[in-house]
Amino acid sequence: MHSEAPGKIVAGYLYLHRDGVAGLEPVSRQNMWTAEAIANASQWNVVKLWKNGQERISFLTYEDFECSFPALLESVTVNLKNRTAVRRSYRARANPPVLHRKELLLPADHPRRDEYSELTLGLERIGLLRETSSIGTRLAWDERMREAGVRIVGHRIELLIEPLSQPDVTIQRHLAAIRRYGLSLPIQSLIRYGLINEETTVFDYGCGYGSDIEGLQAAGISAAGWDPYYAPDQICAPANVVNLGFVLNVIETPAERQDVLRSAFALAQRCLAVAVITSSRAQTETCRPYGDGHVTRLGTFQKFYRPGELKEFIEATLGREAFQAGPGLFFIFADSLSEQSYLLSRQTRRSAPSVSAAARRKAAREAAFEALRPDLEAIVAVATDLRRWPAVVELPKEILERLEAANTSAAKAISLASSLSDPEFLDDVAEQRQEDIAVYLALNQFNRRRNYRDLPEPLKRDVRALFQNFTTAQATARDLLFSLADSELLCAAAKATASEGLGYLDEKMNYWVSTELTPRLPAVLRCFAGCAEKYAGGFDEMQLVKLHLRTGKLTGFRYADFELSPLPRLEVRTKVDLGRQRISDFDHHGEDQRLLLKSRFMAPDQAGFDRQKRFDAQASAVGLDRLGTRATGAEIALVAKAADLILSGWSWAPTGPRADAG
Repeated sequence: MHSEAPGKIVAGYLYLHRDGVAGLEPVSRQNMWTAEAIANASQWNVVKLWKNGQERISFLTYEDFECSFPALLESVTVNLKNRTAVRRSYRARANPPVLHRKELLLPADHPRRDEYSELTLGLERIGLLRETSSIGTRLAWDERMREAGVRIVGHRIELLIEPLSQPDVTIQRHLAAIRRYGLSLPIQSLIRYGLINEETTVFDYGCGYGSDIEGLQAAGISAAGWDPYYAPDQICAPANVVNLGFVLNVIETPAERQDVLRSAFALAQRCLAVAVITSSRAQTETCRPYGDGHVTRLGTFQKFYRPGELKEFIEATLGREAFQAGPGLFFIFADSLSEQSYLLSRQTRRSAPSVSAAARRKAAREAAFEALRPDLEAIVAVATDLRRWPAVVELPKEILERLEAANTSAAKAISLASSLSDPEFLDDVAEQRQEDIAVYLALNQFNRRRNYRDLPEPLKRDVRALFQNFTTAQATARDLLFSLADSELLCAAAKATASEGLGYLDEKMNYWVSTELTPRLPAVLRCFAGCAEKYAGGFDEMQLVKLHLRTGKLTGFRYADFELSPLPRLEVRTKVDLGRQRISDFDHHGEDQRLLLKSRFMAPDQAGFDRQKRFDAQASAVGLDRLGTRATGAEIALVAKAADLILSGWSWAPTGPRADAG
């Protein structure tokens, strides 16, 4: 390679625009064209030549260089020695890498090089290109420019006197509030995960009309709120749980969003819930662009957050880990014990065998204790919830008061309840609880929270009761992690689970299951899926996962209409290779790929299963079962046409003469 060859040197690697490859040495050019043929790459515009010889060459596809800071769309790395290529897509990433100093990649006589160089010099003068390690992605770079109060128009730097403001628009924030006749999704999720109960105080920051406050108060929960328009006189007071529901997305100024987020989190004693409208639910037909969002026909502002964008914004602003609880919904914890309890609940299997009848039969064995039957059954119910016999401090206050009135110690009542019950009645649920804790501790390795003293007190009691000590529990968790390397064990678990009607195991030993069902899976499969989810940063927006049991990979699928359509349309596919620690995203928006026979991946007790099962039976009769797991709309139409049928909603209607004869 000639020393005078154009290109940008980074860590000893040469990045070069396609227009500049003529300046390479002949050997380097020949290696590059050979690599291009191996990869079958044709759309690239930047080549990366590796410093250690020419055994590896990467072809990078960036946005058009007319963009001021082009985002990376795709990369293909070719190993010339073994003639293999690895492709990685960034098209669906909310925060892809971006290119700075792009003029350095161009040949010296390129007509736009001087214009691009002027932009770089201007950015250097105001210090925006310092600390380059923190500006390599789109969100980080956008934030750096916002903080500096500048924007780039074409390739010119303009100062923002009022960032993101436009004088011809008056934002009517208060009109974004809506009246609800039920609890909002963030509040429902907080209740579902046990973060709100009868003893919790709740504060709704930006409460609008106060529908959530009214609903919580009606349920006997202490709730209050504040809103700058509808409840400006209310005091912003600390509470166990603070809800910031659909507030950040109606604020047009990025700096104010940060201030509001910090103010809401300062009130949270345990947990802050943040919810926004995501880009997948955006309705922009009647909107017009404004700042980094849109103005609606009502004059309200809406920022539609891309997947991953809100998490990065929260963590950059608060310096705390944000846990995704649903599309556009995150929990941020101020209290470490509450955080650990929540993480454990995410790995807890949600079904348990009923034991009340067995408990009642055994409680009747001793007539002398007939008067204690309700309290003994209540203790059994507590044990069932805990998956072990409770400690005295874990019994509800009302039970303790009744036992004291009956002159019976709580310890004796617990012993009696256990002695009068089937000795094996807790075995199943205790085993489930052991699995839950093992999965929790295994996945907790990714959070770097391993100290016993940091665990919630109920979990400490679980560990002592079910594992004897924390060392044994950690060893069990490590064994569970190591077992993920045993593909035969994974296949056996998947085969047994699929035979029980949970998920689908294909002929290549790939296990498919709805993400809604992953908490019901055996520990080894939950841990496998959990590791991939942790590495990918969350699968909460995915509706289906595919566990590649023999290769250590997992693919998540996001559909546009998974719940509503019998043939959901694929939008994004994310593949996680745990062995190579690699994530690949694939954008399918323009392909009309449809999921076939969706009921295979569902459970009989899921909403819509019966309807989907009936549709899939018809689809199999038509011949769609021969197409595999997915096909394009055109392919489905061809199969239907061959059978003289056409898809009509959730059924198949005849076409042609037979339809006319009817």
